[in-house]
Amino acid sequence: MSVQYVFRRGAVYWWRRRLPVQPRTGCRLGIEVSLRTKSLHIARSIAAEVTRASEHLLHGMSQSMISADDARRILTKVAITHSAKLDRVSAAELSFGDSAKGARIADIATGWAYRLFAAQGVDASVGQIEQKEMSAAGLEAQTITLVAQTIETLRKQGAMPPNRKRIAGLMEEFNIPETRVNVQQAEQLYLRGMAAALLDADRRWTGLRHDDDLLLQSGLLEEARRPIAQTVPIDVPNGSASPAPAAPISVPVPAAESPQTPPPPVISPAAPVAAEVTISDDADDIDSFTDIEDESYRSLIDIVAAAGEAKVTLGEWDSKTLKQHVQLAKLFKRFLGHDNPTRVGQQHLAQFRDVLLKFPKNYGKSPRDHVISVSDILARAEKLPKAEVGLTKATINRHMNNMANIAGMCQAYGYSWESYDGISKLRAKKSGDSENERPSFTTGDLEALFSLPIWTGAATGSIDGNPGGEIFHDARYWVPLIGAYQGARREEICGFRLDEIIDLEGIWGFKFIPSEGRRFKSKAAKRHIPIHPELIRLGFLDYADALHKAGHLLLFPELRAVAEATPMGDVFNDDWQKMKELALPQAKEEGKVFHSFRHWCNNEMKQEGVGSEIRKDILGHINKDVNEGTYSQVARLRLMKKSLMKLPRPSSGVKPAPVRLLPQVLAHTPRQTRKHSEG
Repeated sequence: MSVQYVFRRGAVYWWRRRLPVQPRTGCRLGIEVSLRTKSLHIARSIAAEVTRASEHLLHGMSQSMISADDARRILTKVAITHSAKLDRVSAAELSFGDSAKGARIADIATGWAYRLFAAQGVDASVGQIEQKEMSAAGLEAQTITLVAQTIETLRKQGAMPPNRKRIAGLMEEFNIPETRVNVQQAEQLYLRGMAAALLDADRRWTGLRHDDDLLLQSGLLEEARRPIAQTVPIDVPNGSASPAPAAPISVPVPAAESPQTPPPPVISPAAPVAAEVTISDDADDIDSFTDIEDESYRSLIDIVAAAGEAKVTLGEWDSKTLKQHVQLAKLFKRFLGHDNPTRVGQQHLAQFRDVLLKFPKNYGKSPRDHVISVSDILARAEKLPKAEVGLTKATINRHMNNMANIAGMCQAYGYSWESYDGISKLRAKKSGDSENERPSFTTGDLEALFSLPIWTGAATGSIDGNPGGEIFHDARYWVPLIGAYQGARREEICGFRLDEIIDLEGIWGFKFIPSEGRRFKSKAAKRHIPIHPELIRLGFLDYADALHKAGHLLLFPELRAVAEATPMGDVFNDDWQKMKELALPQAKEEGKVFHSFRHWCNNEMKQEGVGSEIRKDILGHINKDVNEGTYSQVARLRLMKKSLMKLPRPSSGVKPAPVRLLPQVLAHTPRQTRKHSEG
């Protein structure tokens, strides 16, 4: 028994139908859809609906849409023609003294404008989605604003829709019927070609002329193939005016290099060749395709996104964890060169880990890192000092843990990898006790730190080391103090919200809870601890009240980055490195980092006799001991406060000052995009 357009591949039923034949190519193309069922009865029902829907699709396609080959030809012609025109324009601009940098930015902005016109039509605009895409492509905020302005300018100048005669000429050149759909598609191809030429700005303005390199190589090869003329010495009689020219001797060219042998075809990256799948005439036979290998698969990124979204819905993950896994899956795809989960094995994971060890340490800080190729990332790393290359142990371990999660997701969705049992062996081993990997600050270190003009009064309110009368209460002032007296992690502090500062049992405290702005390493990190009296003495509660009156939600609003994915702790780190260098120039060599505050707090409480279980409750560590963790409750706030008060007070010399917020915080001014130097 047969069902129209249905066949079985393995145990699953599929629907397949031929598309209309393109008269200019003669290709017989088709479309396949898995019915995702092993039941013939269900397959018959689903196939009827799919067939009905396909009738509308085939009716539209019967109007002779532009073929893929013709589309590539139009796109290539427009891009090359406009690129040649831009070469002439750039030469003219330079001859009149125009700025190469300004012209390059203008080309990029215009290219993106045409790209959006091609995608959205005459009403194209720059919304939030477009801003994110352009930011991910490496455009700065000023350039993105220029794109929006360029769209309005081109629209006013009548650049949209494109000149109809020019579109008609292209269609006539490639013998394309002038139907309404074809005209619309030709307009899009024309705009895409213009955009491609404009966005190839590096070719015009940075000297990356690969076409010149190819011409040189072609010329050298042609020169090497020419016959070699050799001179035969001839005895010249005395009195002769000049020796007779020697007859050239032709050296035969090897068959493999013969000029008559046509050179191998050059396939342009812009014109990928699609593999044709021939549709057999017996596609209606239900049993005729049971021996066809099932090459269909669900993409790696699709699986991770679907599984991750399910975990978010179930409350197992937050959105940041999902984003980390999706970004890692995309990076793994760029590394593999494909996204087929059935073609992944242990050897690929090991190679991937080895490549990560060659990445720049600052990989991921720029949105561009998530779109450029792995080879480009490695090329950037080769130009850096050795100390700036190689992801840290913690980052490697996080990526390997996430890769194990991704492998498990693929297995759960029916795409088991060849093997990934050895993934745990790719993790970096910790050297000794993790709590002692970083050295502690000394009390003397902290006294030197809190003697900086940030706490004693600066001339300009900036970190320049010059004393003066200005004290601004911001992240630079409070984050190190909280790190020392509360023993909290950098990201925990920087991501605080004002509503997480609460009065409980008559004691003001910090409520550490996960949020979109920060994540916690363990369940124990979720805690409530009292605010150290030294912070209250210096006006911390007044600072929080001033922010609340100014209409803020965050404790340190100036740390919100332009890119939402950037952790607030990373933003603070720029200032922290300057502060540490000024007060403790040997700290880098000694391996002391922000986490050293946490070690100082823990060690000083230990030296004063505070029990390990209370210290763990304060610091947010897991109590692994059965008696401490299972049969006892978290220490009460008054006991925690009494323990914290045993800490030394390296900031005792700091005098309280009237609360003064940063001007940009009072004005709610968004953070500006970081300026990158040209050198």
